[in-house]
Amino acid sequence: MYPFRILILLSFLFSFGPSVKAQSEPRPALLKNKLSTYLNIIHQKKGFHGEVLVAKGTDIIFQRSVGMASVEHNLKLINGKKYRIASISKTFTGTLAAIAERQKKISFDDKAVRYIKNLPDTFEEITIYQLLTHTSGLPHNEGIEDYWTIKSKLQLTHDQIMNEINKLSLIAPPGSKMHYSSIGYYLLATILENVYQQDLKQVLHNELFLPAGMNTTGVANSLHIVPGLVPGYHLVSDDSVVTPPYRNYSMLKGAGDMYSTAEDLLKWNLQLMSGDLISKQTIKAIFTSHPLVDKKGRRYGLGWFIRQEKPLKYYHGGGTWGYSSHTSYYPEERLSIILLSNRSTLPVESIATDLEYILFGKPFTMPKRERSIASGLNDLSLYTGNYESPSGRMKLSIIKKNGQLFARLAANPPFRIYPKGNHLFFGKKVEIELSFKIKDGEISGLTGERMGRKFQFRKL
Repeated sequence: MYPFRILILLSFLFSFGPSVKAQSEPRPALLKNKLSTYLNIIHQKKGFHGEVLVAKGTDIIFQRSVGMASVEHNLKLINGKKYRIASISKTFTGTLAAIAERQKKISFDDKAVRYIKNLPDTFEEITIYQLLTHTSGLPHNEGIEDYWTIKSKLQLTHDQIMNEINKLSLIAPPGSKMHYSSIGYYLLATILENVYQQDLKQVLHNELFLPAGMNTTGVANSLHIVPGLVPGYHLVSDDSVVTPPYRNYSMLKGAGDMYSTAEDLLKWNLQLMSGDLISKQTIKAIFTSHPLVDKKGRRYGLGWFIRQEKPLKYYHGGGTWGYSSHTSYYPEERLSIILLSNRSTLPVESIATDLEYILFGKPFTMPKRERSIASGLNDLSLYTGNYESPSGRMKLSIIKKNGQLFARLAANPPFRIYPKGNHLFFGKKVEIELSFKIKDGEISGLTGERMGRKFQFRKL
C-alpha cells in the first residue's frame, strides 16, 4: 500500500517529460514546501540545526540546511558540511566484517578469542556474529566503571582499553539476548585490524570509502582537525546551547568515531545496495536480521537496524556530544532519508519517522508553529509551585529562573515554557500545553495536554 502511495507522489518528479512539465510542477512543489515547512517548525520547536537530505535513487528530492554552523561567529549552515555521525559508523564496520567473511579472512561463527589474545574466560563463547548483532552479552559503554565521568574523556591506548573491557561482566550468556553494545564493535574492529594487518581507518578507506567515491567521509579522533567539520553544541533545558562536554573517541573505534556528509551517506546507501561494491550474497547477509529483538522490539542485521514491517526500512541513528544523526534506506522504493545535526541531543529517529509519514502519504499532523507573547504579568511567580495528579502518582513542578518559567515532571530535566495568553503556556523542547486554572485570584491547578491526551494537576 505505502510503496504505491509514494510512487504516485514521487513519479511527478522523475517520470514526466518536458511536454507535461507544467502539469507536474505543483505536486513536487507541494511536497518540497511541506518538507520545508516541517523543517522550519522542528528548527523552532526542537532546536534542530543541520542538514536534511531526501532522495529517490540518485535523484535528490529535498536538501536543505537550517540554523547555525558557528554560534560564536554567527555563521549559517550550508549544505555539504561534515558532521560526526557517531553510531552510523557501525554500518561501515558491519559491512567490512561481511566483506572479510566473503574474503575468507574470518567466519561469522569464529570465536573472538581466536583473534584477540588474553580475553577473560567468560568471553570464550562470544562469536563474531554475536558481536555484529549485539547478542554477545557485553554491556554498552556505561558498563565500564566511571565511563562518563572519567574514562570517556581520556586518550587511552589499545592496551588500556582492553584492560577496561576485560574487567566487564556479561549481562547475559552469549547468544541469549540482544543488548546494544559499542564495546562489542570495538572488539569487532580489533579483529578486523588483526586479519587485515592494518589500522581500521586505512582498511575502511581501501575497502569502502575509495570504491564508493566517498571523498568527504573518514575516521577522526578527538585531536584531529577536520576541514569542513562543523563544531557541535549541546541543547540545554532552557532551549539555549552550550559547548558540549568533551569526549575522547579512542574507545569508539569501529563504533562511533567517523564523520561524513549527507551526500556521502547517500552514496553509501546506494553503493551498498547496488551490487557493485559488494556481492548480492553479502548484501543479503548484512540485511538479514537476527531473530532476537531488543527492549524496544528492534531487530539488527550486520551493522544496521532492520524494520521488517512495510515499508521495509534499513536504518541507524547516531548521537554523541554535539552531534545527532540518522540515516534510513527504503530498498523497495530506493528512498533515502538522511539527517545530520550539530546539536545534541535531538530526537532524530522521531524526526525521520515524521519525514517518512510525509513522503509516504501516511496520516500526519504538521506540528504547530507556536509563538510566545508577553505574559502581561509583572511576576510569573503566580504559576510557580508543586502540582500533583489526582492519583498522586505524577508530580509536576513549575519553577521561575532568571525571569523565565520552567516545568519539570518528576525527576526529568526541566524545560522552558512560553506564554500564549490567558494563563496558557506551551513547551518547545517538550510539546505540551499547560492551561492554569484560576480560583479567587490564585492558581488552583492546571491541565496539561500532550499528543492528544489531557492530564489534570492540582496545586499543592
